[in-house]
Amino acid sequence: MAGGRGERMRAAGAQVPKPLVSVLGIPLLEWNLEALLRAGYRDLVVAVPAHTPEIGQLASGPGRRLAERHGATLRLFEETRPLGNIGAAAEIGTVDGDLLVVYGDNLTGLPLPALVEHHRRVNAALTTAVHVEPFRVPFGTVEIEDGLLVAYREKPELPIRVSSGVYALGPAAIAAIPKGAPTGASELVNRLLSSGARVGAYEHRAPWIDVNDLEAVARAEALVAAHPEVFGR
Repeated sequence: MAGGRGERMRAAGAQVPKPLVSVLGIPLLEWNLEALLRAGYRDLVVAVPAHTPEIGQLASGPGRRLAERHGATLRLFEETRPLGNIGAAAEIGTVDGDLLVVYGDNLTGLPLPALVEHHRRVNAALTTAVHVEPFRVPFGTVEIEDGLLVAYREKPELPIRVSSGVYALGPAAIAAIPKGAPTGASELVNRLLSSGARVGAYEHRAPWIDVNDLEAVARAEALVAAHPEVFGR
């Protein structure tokens, strides 16, 4: 499933749904569909929020033609009401019991089959890809011992482990999503953890970016240019 999260980003004076923002002339949704097809996936579903029909238009037109050229099928799931960023997974049937969720507003060279393989190897209900993202603290940080300051660092950059926004869901995870109710990925993960279910973490160092603003578009284009062997360009 290539999820089309409905957030919009202002570009050239217009509000553009984030999955439709272009990176090197190609919409993010299309980048993600190409990644899934290159990885060998042939049953694709694009979840389309009701308030962003433009995503469905791209998916049902160029997206479907792209899938057909690879011998794949592409279906649309239209959310008649908001289901959160992972709630649509409860409404979509799976072929082999597992569902791979990729968000249409991220761009990554993550090896998708390796994530699914790890998910199955650790026998997890849900597995999320994770990576280390540098975070610049906007303040000076200090270390204190026995009431004395022993170190002062001005706006340090700290390595923070974050979710990459790519998930493998098994039957137990899908069953834990209430149908018709908005559900977020973090909510689902915490629900599974509270129930004692196994939640996997696939650590990777692949190129990754969440395209949230125009500055991020420029960084995404630089990322693709720096890793043509990963992005197939």
